[in-house]
Amino acid sequence: MVEKNNVMPPKDKTFLSTEILDLQRTLEEGKTVIGIDIGVSSVNVAQTALHHGKPTLIKVAVEDIALVNERERDTAALEALKRALSKFNTRLADIICVLPSSQTVIETIVMPVMPLEELAEAIKLEVSSSPHFVLDRPVVDFKVIGRVADKGVQKVNVLVAAAPKTAVDDLLANFIVQQAKPLAGFDRVISNPVGINVDAVVPLSVALENIMMKSKLRMDETMAVIEMGTIATELNVYRNSQLEYSRKIPVTGYDFTRSLTTALSTSAGKLELTIEMAEEIKKEYGIPAPGENFLIQGKITSGQVLSLLRPKLEQLASEISRSFDYYQEKMRSGRVDRIIIFGGGSRLKGLPEFLNAELGLPVALGNPVQDVELLYDGVLPNRDEAQRLVEAIGASLGDIKGINLVPAPLKERKKRSFERLLLVGGAIAFFAVLSAFYFITMARTNWAKARVQVAMKECQSLEPKLLELKNGLLLRKMIRNRPDLGGFIKQLSYLPSYVYLTKLDFKGGKVDMAGFVVGADKGVREVAEQLAEDFGKGIMPDARVLPGQKTVPGKATELFQIQGRLGSGGGRQ
Repeated sequence: MVEKNNVMPPKDKTFLSTEILDLQRTLEEGKTVIGIDIGVSSVNVAQTALHHGKPTLIKVAVEDIALVNERERDTAALEALKRALSKFNTRLADIICVLPSSQTVIETIVMPVMPLEELAEAIKLEVSSSPHFVLDRPVVDFKVIGRVADKGVQKVNVLVAAAPKTAVDDLLANFIVQQAKPLAGFDRVISNPVGINVDAVVPLSVALENIMMKSKLRMDETMAVIEMGTIATELNVYRNSQLEYSRKIPVTGYDFTRSLTTALSTSAGKLELTIEMAEEIKKEYGIPAPGENFLIQGKITSGQVLSLLRPKLEQLASEISRSFDYYQEKMRSGRVDRIIIFGGGSRLKGLPEFLNAELGLPVALGNPVQDVELLYDGVLPNRDEAQRLVEAIGASLGDIKGINLVPAPLKERKKRSFERLLLVGGAIAFFAVLSAFYFITMARTNWAKARVQVAMKECQSLEPKLLELKNGLLLRKMIRNRPDLGGFIKQLSYLPSYVYLTKLDFKGGKVDMAGFVVGADKGVREVAEQLAEDFGKGIMPDARVLPGQKTVPGKATELFQIQGRLGSGGGRQ
């Protein structure tokens, strides 16, 4: 964060590689944060994006405000703002604007522990009754920065920021396109605004805090950052990179310029430097050392320059010392470890050395990107441009979740717009899913119908074969069920010689036979049962001997009778 001699080598953008330019365009099309500072002499814009997981400064722009007369300042600033933003892709960007420090009040107050909703109401009452917040219809926001013990009772330390509503409206009017229905709570309307939504308005001290958070210096240090602009100077104290104290200092960079234009009486007559000559002396010669005496530009001596600057320099040192004393008493913390100077006031050569001698603290010029990732070396081509972009860079390193001075109605409007966007997005997603489900179902139905048609055609082609198989099975069944006459006759040929048949009837597959036995060792009954058993093994499964044998008159013989159903030829084993 402290400036070094070679941290920003100039590089002409026309010589950037195609790969860098393509990467820059790709990052711009994604989620970015654009910080905007509408200054006195220029509009300054910086854009950061996540690259390799780190917030990276990818583009900056400084557009001078072409001012012909003071009455046209607002119009000239708006035109410069449009020129600057025309170089950026704002479609997916969070827009964070810095409110000029002269229009904000930052104060740390101690409050009882309570829910955030109740704390917000209590802070509004505190602001309305505090002599530090004498503002016209103030817009107020806050954040809790820690806890403190007050007489054994736990309380919270709250950083409160406030600004006049008119100042915030004047800033937002450059961006907001007024709709047919006027925005509630918004009092300022201008013609032909930029036409983009501002997501957050932050005080200068909050923007600088974002730079401090990137500092690689020891985190346990307490650092004072002096932002010395053309018309306002602000001193902010950060402990562990967190803002704790903020105060306006009534010495600005322009005060030093105006001091050098004070008329002097010399031996050669009256001497009065122009504004341009004064600015050049500030930058080239700065604060001469005591005892030095040389001629500057052939018109004014170094001793005269020192005498013109000394009153404001001593006032500046005194105001800083008083601020430190008040900070230590109010916050009950240790002394400030070092001082960093930002802004156009840093152009006064020798200012760090002077303050170091007066305050006894290390003092250095700040480099806002010393600890910030750069997409390429020439994003910031020189020191002067870096100092003009301090506030814009700080804003681009922040987010919209912290202190935000956008009036509540506009916040609600953005919230409602976001909710509507979510609702519309949800509805679109629902119908997309429903449509996808419908088309998938229709596709599956059509596929099933096609499969059914194919199956039906396959079935139709199989019908002749099925009919052929059916007829073959029927024929086989008929053959299998036909009485086996051949087997029965063959079985009859196996009758013993002592068995004689007297009757053989065959009707519908039913066999009825009778006979007698001559000269057998066994009885007629036993022979008949053996015959029925033999026939029953295949030819006549249900063959049985009827009861009641008869004796043939005049003969030593007995009759037998066997009945049964003739089996089929297909069932015989």
